[in-house]
Amino acid sequence: MELEDKNIEPKSGKILIVDDDKSVRDFLQLFLKKKGYDQIVLVEKGQDAFSFVEKEDIKLVLLDIKLPDMDGLEVLRRIKQIKKDTGVIMITGFPEQQKAKQAIQEGAYDFIVKPFDLKYLELSVLTKILLMV
Repeated sequence: MELEDKNIEPKSGKILIVDDDKSVRDFLQLFLKKKGYDQIVLVEKGQDAFSFVEKEDIKLVLLDIKLPDMDGLEVLRRIKQIKKDTGVIMITGFPEQQKAKQAIQEGAYDFIVKPFDLKYLELSVLTKILLMV
């Protein structure tokens, strides 16, 4: 099956970026826009993420593991309760094998460590969005 045959636009759908660091949010937004993703929502708290996932058609969430109002793993669990098929890629500046393993077990698609390998980040985002079509 080819993408053209199904009229699939792999870069369609909203992406939610949840990170308490404004510079990270802004960087990810700029990076994704340059890659052709134009529907990007930015929030800094886990609680804010829930309202967007409940009300909007969010295809993918880039979710920091350490947030000021709650643990990123708790945010992941609640996002999956709200909309099971929402894709979540965990991001962190603190690589912890146990947290990564737990995130994957709880439904995260990937676990990416800052500073970002931009080629890997792009591939992970594109792959997850294509798998959701």
